[in-house]
Amino acid sequence: MRKPLMAIAVVACFAMAVVGGALPIVQGCIFFVLGLYLLATEFEAGRRWVRAARRRWPILSRWIVAARRHRWAPRELTEFERLTDPDLPDRPG
Repeated sequence: MRKPLMAIAVVACFAMAVVGGALPIVQGCIFFVLGLYLLATEFEAGRRWVRAARRRWPILSRWIVAARRHRWAPRELTEFERLTDPDLPDRPG
């Protein structure tokens, strides 16, 4: 039951990111990062996609590293950065 709910949450976050890109009231980047976090921590395919995106667009990788180093960043962001770091070898399982 957890995986389908997480999939719905990821889709909802990305939808809110699109809405946030169009409306100045909603911060779309927050929902985008939250969607990436949920995608990468819950799904193996999501980890591969985020890792590939970080390889293709180095600015995304720099944003994630900068966010992880922010003093208000949650501890879980370190795990997200480690799971999706394109410079580290792939971990099994």
